[in-house]
Parts: sequence; structure tokens; C-alpha cells
Amino acid sequence: MENRDFRSYPKAHDGKRFLGGVTVFFWFAQYVYIPFLTPYLFTLSMTATTVGLIVGAYGVTQLVLRIPVGITVDIIRNHKLFILSGTFLAGLSSLGMMIFPSPVLLFVANALSGAASSTWISFTILYPAYYEKWEGTKAIATITQLMSAGTLAAFIVGGILFERVGIRGLFIASFASGMAGCVLALFIRREPAAGRVNISIRDLIGVMKEKRLLFPSIMGVFMNLVIFGTVFSFTTSTAKNLGATGMELGICAALHSAAVIPGAYFVRTRIAYKAGEKNLLLLAFLLLGIYCAGIAFSHAVVSFFPLQVIAGLGHGILVSSLMAQAIRYIDEERKSTAMGFYQSVYCIGMTMGPVFMGFLVDYASTRASFIIMAFIALACAAAMPPMYRSNLLVQTKTS
Repeated sequence: MENRDFRSYPKAHDGKRFLGGVTVFFWFAQYVYIPFLTPYLFTLSMTATTVGLIVGAYGVTQLVLRIPVGITVDIIRNHKLFILSGTFLAGLSSLGMMIFPSPVLLFVANALSGAASSTWISFTILYPAYYEKWEGTKAIATITQLMSAGTLAAFIVGGILFERVGIRGLFIASFASGMAGCVLALFIRREPAAGRVNISIRDLIGVMKEKRLLFPSIMGVFMNLVIFGTVFSFTTSTAKNLGATGMELGICAALHSAAVIPGAYFVRTRIAYKAGEKNLLLLAFLLLGIYCAGIAFSHAVVSFFPLQVIAGLGHGILVSSLMAQAIRYIDEERKSTAMGFYQSVYCIGMTMGPVFMGFLVDYASTRASFIIMAFIALACAAAMPPMYRSNLLVQTKTS
């Protein structure tokens, strides 16, 4: 077995523990202020389009950086360096948001947060290295659960802090969590050096043309278009307009994040194995469609709570399934490049979701915006059977 010393107990156990802890701190830093960011930006007398652009900046830098980061990681083979950089930038970006509350500088600060998230590639490549090769889907599902645990903690703590100290307190908490994660990352054990890889343009194009990578990447675009256009941006402002308190906004976000955990875990179950990827993806997009339609016709904040759970379940299934598919058939030397491509492409949705929703809210209505998002999600669900019947994809069981 390759890298037996790296994956063996107790060293592999320690690696999982330290990297798992860093993952929780990292996503806490990234999300503790998210439910309150869009309502906060509206208090600065910005239009919905401007708010969408600032929120979308998080995806812009990821769109630009993910592929170069993936290639660089494949070449230098130092995931620890990128994880350290990511946790540091996560804290620094929130400090920038607190100190410079102008539209341009808020855009820059949120773009810096996106740069931090670009290093997620190293988390998702290094963590499975502590597992046996055949446990790839299990490893991805586990780190997805850890990510969700960090965001869940962020939303719970964020709701409490916002009621007591306001959004500046959330920015401070984000900074502290980022720095704590950075310190803990110092104890991560590096993956064994494996000779540097020279990646040619032909190799890069070959990875990008792999149809079994293109499919999860494109589906990731639509997933994030819906999630970042609704759950992580305009759902909170819609709830605020219905009279939601800071605590209720925190509960909404926490319910979504809590539901991502069982959604991600479900991908590892025997039921999911028997159902196959096609049916898992169909179910997940169907849940997102139900969520968006439900928000469109909700008249009370209390109705948001079960809908957030529905969205979280669908989100958890999609994140784990698509990420595992993206690297399943890629050789070890190109996994970071493939993951960089996958995460870069899906950032199109992260960028365009809030911008698209902001435009629709300004020029149509909030209800119409959510209905359109529902149609997009349902169209993705309807596309699954013909996509898998086309023989362009081979349905596989989750490992």
C-alpha cells in the first residue's frame, strides 16, 4: 500500500484530527458573518445589484485562482503551506470588512475571503490522503461534514453575538477563528514528498477535457448559482424584510448548515450506494427547487425554518457527490489540478448567483427571483435521466 507510514494509525489519526480542527476553524471564520452580511450591506444604502456584486466578489477570486492554485499544489506538493495561507487570509479578510465599510473596499475584502477559500483544494486533497484509496468518497463526505460543523457553529455563535454586539463583533470573531486555525495548521503533518511534477499545457487540457470531470463541474455551477443566490445572500434579506430578528437569521442559517451534515453523510450509506449517483443528484436538485419555490411564497419567517433544512439536505448530497466524482478517475499526480478545475468552474455559480439575484430583485421582484431559481434547480433535476442515458456518463455506485 502506498504511503503506509502516512496513513497508518496513530499518525493518520493525528492528521485527521489536526486537519479536521483546522477545517472547523477555517469555515467558522468564513461564515460567521454571512447571514448578516447582505442585510448589513443594505443598511449602507446600497442597491440590490451593488450588494450582489459585493457578495459575488467571494466567487470572483476563486474563479480566477482555483486552477492556478491546483496546478501549483501539484507542482510543489505542499498542501500545508496553502492551508496555512488560507486560514490566515480568512481572518484578515474579515478584519478588512470591519475597518473599511465602503463599497469598493468591501468588494476587495470579500474577494480576499474568496482567495482564502481557493485553498480549500489542499484541504480536500490532503484529508483523503489519510485514508485508504478505496475510502475516497468516505473521506470527502467526512471533510464535508467537518466543513458543515464549522459553518453550523458559526451560524449559532453568530446569531448570539449579533444580538449582543452587532456585526463588528462577528468580524472580530471571524478574525480570531482564522488566526486560531492558522496556529493549529502548524501541527499538520505534510504529505510525503513525491518528486515534483512538470505539468504541460497538454496535460492541463487533457484534465479539463475529461468528461467525467466536466459533468460534476457544470453541475457544481448550477448548485452554487442557486445556493449562493438564495441561501447565502438574498434569503437572509428576504427574511429580514419579513421581520426576522438577528437570532432568527442565525437560526435559519444554522438549520441549513446542520442539514448539510446528514445530507453529506447520506452519500456514504448503503441506500445511497444502491440508488446510484443519477438518483442522488436528481433528488438533491429537486430539494433545492422545492426550497426556492417555498421561499418565494412564504409570508412568515417561521416557514423558512423547514425550508432551510430541505436546502441543506440537498446541498450536502450535492457537495459530497460532485466533489467525489470530480477526482475519482484522475491519477494521483493530477488530482489537485483536477480539483482546482472543478472548484474554479463551480465558482462561476458562486459569483453569478448573487449578481443574478440582485439584478432580478432590482428589476423584477423578490418572488420572481426565487421562482426563477426554482425553475433552474428543477431543470437540473429533470436533466439527470437523459444525461445518464446519453452514454456520456457512466453511472457508478458511491464508494
